[in-house]
Amino acid sequence: MTIRIVSLTPSITETLFALDIGDRVVGVTDACDYPSEAHAKPHVCSWFKPDMDRIKALDPDLIFGLETAHQHIRPFLEPMGIQLELFNPHSIPDALTDMLHLGKLLGEEDAAQKLVGGLQHRLDNLSRRVGRIAPSERPAVSRVLEIENDKLMVAGPQSFQYDVIARGGGINVSTGIDGAYPKVSFQQFKTWDPDMVFICGSDKHRVPRLKADPDWRSLKSVRNGKLYQFPCGLTCRTGPRIVDMAELLFQTLYPCDLRDMGVTGSNGVGARHGTK
Repeated sequence: MTIRIVSLTPSITETLFALDIGDRVVGVTDACDYPSEAHAKPHVCSWFKPDMDRIKALDPDLIFGLETAHQHIRPFLEPMGIQLELFNPHSIPDALTDMLHLGKLLGEEDAAQKLVGGLQHRLDNLSRRVGRIAPSERPAVSRVLEIENDKLMVAGPQSFQYDVIARGGGINVSTGIDGAYPKVSFQQFKTWDPDMVFICGSDKHRVPRLKADPDWRSLKSVRNGKLYQFPCGLTCRTGPRIVDMAELLFQTLYPCDLRDMGVTGSNGVGARHGTK
């Protein structure tokens, strides 16, 4: 009997399709937009507040979600005998381990090993390239997730996005603070004054608005044209494209062609993914 799966996080949805078992997925969230076949699956509303009635109607055997977002649905699922598996990767290695775990859970160990092996090969190539750059020559970088008045949410040491920055050849400015996604004052951010800042989203007017802001114009990254906006599908997910993001960040920080490394991302990673 084929296991019926509902995925409540885009990263896991991408991984399931990368393992070539998308046919077992019977439900996804509105945010599960990659690959296009995933988006065509029945939706159970938002990833952070799934519709339990829709989930029940799909009659799943197994649900995948996030520890930080989906613990609260466990009491609803247990009486129905639906298994809930939760993940919470804090780094790229954690994400790769989760992919292997998914493969084991679903009897697809060989496919998972092949997927992770290919991703690890690309990471090893990237690591060798970054290793040739002296730490003193690497730019200071910050990933800004939210901007609200005088507060900025940034990627902290306990987040996978912090790890992506390091593996892409950047020096995290938030090294000295705790947490995964702490909020800091703009004054603190200005003290860090990173060489490069990146945000995410599809709003084409967001970067121009920030560039027009007098406070943001005081930042080195804005003055030097190093404020970037990348797709959320790359920056915010721990599926297979997490390696695409690390490669993209390297290419953005050190303008070069990743084909020199013998690799390209699954989507032909390049600076075109980002806007300035």
